[in-house]
Amino acid sequence: MTALAVSLIGTVVFLLIWHFRSGQLAGFIAVIAACSLTTTTLFSFGGDGALTAMADPDVTFATFNLALLGAFLAMPFATMRSVPIAWWFFILSVVIGVIAGGLSAPHVWSGALQWATVVFAWGIGGALALGRLSGSGPSDRSMSVVFAIVVGWHGVTALLQAIGVRAVSAIESGDGELTRVSGLAGHSGNLGKIMFCLVLFLLPLTRSSDRVARRLATGSVVVAVALTGVSFSRANTLAVFVLVGLWLLLGPGLSLSKRLLIPAVALVLSIPILDVLIQRNQFDPEGGLRPVLLETAVHQIGQTFWFGVGPNNYLNIVGQYDPFAAGGLPVHSALLLALAELGFVSVLLLALPLVWVLVLAARSLLSGKRRGTYSVLLLAAAPGVYFIASTGWGILREQYLILLFFALGYLAAGVRLEAQARGGAERSRRLSVDGSRSDRLLVGQR
Repeated sequence: MTALAVSLIGTVVFLLIWHFRSGQLAGFIAVIAACSLTTTTLFSFGGDGALTAMADPDVTFATFNLALLGAFLAMPFATMRSVPIAWWFFILSVVIGVIAGGLSAPHVWSGALQWATVVFAWGIGGALALGRLSGSGPSDRSMSVVFAIVVGWHGVTALLQAIGVRAVSAIESGDGELTRVSGLAGHSGNLGKIMFCLVLFLLPLTRSSDRVARRLATGSVVVAVALTGVSFSRANTLAVFVLVGLWLLLGPGLSLSKRLLIPAVALVLSIPILDVLIQRNQFDPEGGLRPVLLETAVHQIGQTFWFGVGPNNYLNIVGQYDPFAAGGLPVHSALLLALAELGFVSVLLLALPLVWVLVLAARSLLSGKRRGTYSVLLLAAAPGVYFIASTGWGILREQYLILLFFALGYLAAGVRLEAQARGGAERSRRLSVDGSRSDRLLVGQR
């Protein structure tokens, strides 16, 4: 009943914002709220009780699915334009792999649906970027207000957890148990993933011409980084610190003194957090069972390299011979887990657009001209995405993977638009030079 009430209220608010403001603003708010705050399952069917890592064993429709559907209806054509062609073949390869492998179990189709949803999340992020370019998308101030509310909500919840008002998790750190806040994410590791994705949207807003938007975005970035730090997740904290640090060093709009001063001050303030993380690393340098789980995953990938074991099917297959997988522990690497489940063919199709947009961003950075905002940000995000994806599998879970691809789709569209703008400017320059030469020739002839 609560899930139904939440979905009905959310739908009414979505329609009101669409009617009185714009469909793109409504879609943006819906996706950010559904993926960054508490997620609720609206209905599910066909559960088979299998162990799963990426998605539920049931084929489910959650609030973030409803939000994505609404956002797609608000901007369908721009969404379809933003999805790379290779990813339609990716979805097709996943479906063919499931059918050809005789994998009719509901939990496998649940995983396939998750990957299809991820593709549309990227497209919706790209549509949002296209809308902002055309002036029909949400304003800087609107986006900054939404992010300030979401980050602030997590911050207040984390504060209540830190002072003992709400439940909080703990982990061994060498000197006893270490208290870790989780905000509204349910787990401290998930909190850092959410904050990392939100910072990807927030950093360009810190350079906004709107003073209110700029201040809200800057404050939200500071709180998001702090929340990630006090979650005491090693990979997430490193990812966010590297992201913000590279942005400060390479991004537009800062003087040289600020590029050096801000990271230095941040480093001094973060010493207590870094000290705890160092203690954690000394107490558990290998990350618990990670080496054993890695060995099992490499063995399984060697057995089913080309087509994998099927989406969301790793624990079900590997658990037949590995006790840790049978206990619900997959390999702690999203990259290897995806390769083991999807196989090399599907992963290659998934990786091609990602590699291509990174190449475009690198060309912008190395061109020697004015650096593109989104190109710098995407390259600054790449190490963090790798840290998170290579050291844990949680980023593949439902709304977290969707939020990541929503953010990356937004940045990728910005990179492509910057590349097109550079190409147009270069053509205009060449035409101007050619026109001047023609004029001189005509003058000489006279």
